[in-house]
Formats: sequence, structure tokens, C-alpha cells
Amino acid sequence: MWRFDQGRIEYFQFDELRKIAKFAVADDLKSASRGPLVSATGLPFLPASTAYPPWRNYSRVFRTAMLVAKIGDNAVPTPIAQALAKDGQVTSDDYFHFLAQSFTDPAPSFQEWKPTETPRFPLLFALKFLLTRSVLGSPVVGIREIVGAYQRSNFDGEEDQTAFIEIAKKSWTSGDHRQARESIQVIGQISYLSATSTEVTVSLDKDDAIDVFESLQAIRGKQENGSEREILRIAGLFESAVSDFEIDFSKTVLDETVEAGFSEGTRVERTHIVLERNSAIRNAYFEKNPTTTCDFCARDTKSEFPWADRVLDIHHVLPLCSGTRSDKSGTVLGDLVAICPTCHRAVHRFYTKWLKAQGKKDFVDAAEARAVYDQAKNLRNTT
Repeated sequence: MWRFDQGRIEYFQFDELRKIAKFAVADDLKSASRGPLVSATGLPFLPASTAYPPWRNYSRVFRTAMLVAKIGDNAVPTPIAQALAKDGQVTSDDYFHFLAQSFTDPAPSFQEWKPTETPRFPLLFALKFLLTRSVLGSPVVGIREIVGAYQRSNFDGEEDQTAFIEIAKKSWTSGDHRQARESIQVIGQISYLSATSTEVTVSLDKDDAIDVFESLQAIRGKQENGSEREILRIAGLFESAVSDFEIDFSKTVLDETVEAGFSEGTRVERTHIVLERNSAIRNAYFEKNPTTTCDFCARDTKSEFPWADRVLDIHHVLPLCSGTRSDKSGTVLGDLVAICPTCHRAVHRFYTKWLKAQGKKDFVDAAEARAVYDQAKNLRNTT
């Protein structure tokens, strides 16, 4: 079974990876002490002991995420780190689709990796299996099913849809392989996915699911002899792979980007809209928070529209490029608020205006995104 950096899922959150990437570009992660890294990222990097510098306990996180490679005595930032360090340049969908297409069994960040072995692509397999099940009308898939299918089918992840349809029609099971489960939960940050501790849901129209499947391919090429050079080689393919991966999700969200309030319809904005239209996340949010009151204007939609069960949208209060967070229990809902459709469009238009005034493509981090949301909310309530 494939290996992942078990128990480190909080460090693989997209927003956290962006912070680590910014640090890696400015400072050497290999020689960094805990204090500056904690200050820059807000992550704990335990234990709090000078005997355990971050590189000793977290180098595999940095390398599995393809942010750095150890070259000589330095942690050299990769092209992925350089891209993530620039606000609004890379979306969570860009990054996690690339991770799924390039992560190998074993990965070069693990001792088991050998350049002479032909790799398998377990996260690419997982994503293709999920999309195929969705096309077949079963968008909710157990993680143990995914792991069992990978384990027993001997697929490497590059097989075509015809082959995946054959195995997706079968029932599979496996033991609880925690490392594999956590890695699947990590890619659950893709905008059209949501996860629990036991299953993953795909929220895509059938045609869009087929289009995404057909756009996925393993990131291969001639492997380097050394694992660190191999990390740099793979990361060097990121820019071209991302530019080739251009999915509009036209059947799932139609042309709702501009309708939602964004004026440009950029890649970042489209990713944000797909997430906010994710039906599984929406249903999970309202099941946990059965509110009918708009967080933005305090309008009680139930009293105004008693015949309607739910008219509120969900709004994602993180940078536009970000997906939902994921922890060991699955998709985290704490970065969502319920707002009425009119307020939702108005918030997005405020974002567009604010970002243009600041000369930015996106918010720097979650704190800035939340502050701008609150600014719009306060301005609405005082006018």
C-alpha cells in the first residue's frame, strides 16, 4: 500500500502550503528554527524543542508536497513553491490535480523509492475511480473501496475510461490503511470533491466528470537517479501541466461565474464558484447548520418565504484560489457562511472591486479574506 506522511494532514492544507512555500522561497527550510517558521505560518511544528528543528520532523512533508528538495546542505525551493508563493497564481484545483497526477507509489520523498522501478500513481487512480463511479451514477464512494480497488486491480492509474468502468462496476474492500486514507482526504480539497473519514463525494455533472477524467494523465518522463533531483524534475513540470489542465466545468456551474458577481471569470474565480456550487458541501453545511438567516444582512428567509425549505447560498470565506480545508474527519465546514443570493452576488462584486483597487489577484491569506468579507458586511449594515 502506498505511503504518505501520516498524521500531518494539517500541513497539507492548501492555504498552509502557500505559507510554507513563501517561507521556503525567502528562507532555507533545512536550517530554519522553529520560531520563525511558526510565526510565518501559524502551524505548531511540534515538538517545541531545539533538539528537534522543523527539518528533522517535517522534511518529508515539505518534500512530499514538492515544495523543496535537499540539494547539498540546502532546501532548494522548487518551481511549485515559487508559484504558490505568488498570491492568486495557483488554485487549489491546479495544485491538487497536479499532486494526484505526479504522486507515485513509492514517492521520491520516501526511502523505498528507486529510479529503476516503474511507478504506480495511486492518487491518480483514486481520482479516476471516483470520477468513473460518478459517471456510473454513484458519486459517493467509500475510501476503503478506492484503496481495495487499487490494491487488487493492479492498475497503475493510467488506464482509460473503458478499463476503469469495468473495475468501477465491481465491489471492493480493504483494511483501513491510514496513510492512503489521509492522502485521499488531502486531494479532497479539490473544489468538486468533499470527504468524510470514510467516503468521498463527487459533485459534477456527468459530462464534466468525463471531461475531467480525459484531462488527467500521469506525470512521467525520464526519472533522475537521485530522489531529490527527481523531486525537482517533477516540480519543474508543474507550470506546463497546469496550463494544459483547463476545465471550465460548463455543465456543472454553467456560466455562473459572472452571474455570481465576478467580472473577469478567471481561473481563480471559476474554482471558487465550483466549490460554492458543490452540492455535497452545501448539504453537509446545512445539515450541521440548519439556519435560514443570511449571515450578511440578517434576513430571515424562512419568515419571508415559508413555502421554501432553503434559499440561502453558501459562501466560502477563504482566498478565492483555496478549496475547503480537510482534516482527519474530512471536509471542514468552518470557513463557510450562509448568505442570501443577492448578498452573495454583492459580496463577490465587492471582492472584485477591492482586489482591483489593491492591485491584487487574490487575498493574501484567510485572515485578509475574512477581514474583507467583514468590511463589506459592516459597510452594508451602516448604509
